[in-house]
Amino acid sequence: MATHTLELDDTEIKMLLAAIRQVQHTFSIAEAQSSAAGEPLASDYDNIREAYTQLHQKLSDLGGPNRPFLVK
Repeated sequence: MATHTLELDDTEIKMLLAAIRQVQHTFSIAEAQSSAAGEPLASDYDNIREAYTQLHQKLSDLGGPNRPFLVK
């Protein structure tokens, strides 16, 4: 896997975290709708959900212990 360096300011990191949280919320809705309809989730669903979770954690870690990024 290639590693890239990208400079982001605090606002840009917060925006990315908010976007990831929105995607995760959308996944939750889709999961609930599939469950209610008795339909199985797509085979790659868990992998995609986990990738977003890992990305969110990476971006959250950029703030360090003294500068958490709180995004609701």
